[in-house]
Amino acid sequence: MTKRLLPFLFAFICQIALAQTPATPAPENEVSRLIKERETLVREYEEANSQRNSLFGNKPSKKDLQEVVDALKGIIRKDTELVRAVQASTLRQTAAVVAENQQAKQQVTVATTDQSSVRQRFYDLQNQIQNLEQREKQREKKLQEAQAAAKEAEEARTSREMIAVGLALLSVALLVYVFRLRQQVVTAPSQRRR
Repeated sequence: MTKRLLPFLFAFICQIALAQTPATPAPENEVSRLIKERETLVREYEEANSQRNSLFGNKPSKKDLQEVVDALKGIIRKDTELVRAVQASTLRQTAAVVAENQQAKQQVTVATTDQSSVRQRFYDLQNQIQNLEQREKQREKKLQEAQAAAKEAEEARTSREMIAVGLALLSVALLVYVFRLRQQVVTAPSQRRR
């Protein structure tokens, strides 16, 4: 009884394992094909095991026993193929998961690197902005100093020009005064002569 249940139990466990692990279409077809072939071998085993030769008192003959042994060997070979197919499928799935995991890690690394470079670029731009603002303040200060110096120079020039204008006016006034005095001196002796 346990001999009959063992192959069915193994087939059931293989089917559950295959149902739980998603496989690619080709390996799934291979495993399904191997399970069907195994089921056929199990039926052959059951037929060979149920055959009895009436000549030996309903006991199996040597030929019957050999058929049972051959059927069991076939089942064992098919089980080995099934295990290998499931292992290959599992290996492919594991490789796919590892590849996806590696790709995800790589994407995380790239994203982290990108984030770090964006953050560094942001800090660099902030520093550039601060430097430019500082330069602008220095330029404004220099411009104000230059404007103040220009205003002082303009005021100094204006005061010199005013002094020059004042002196020129004074000179003209003195010339006019001198000219009038000469005219008075020239007209005064002529009035005295009369």
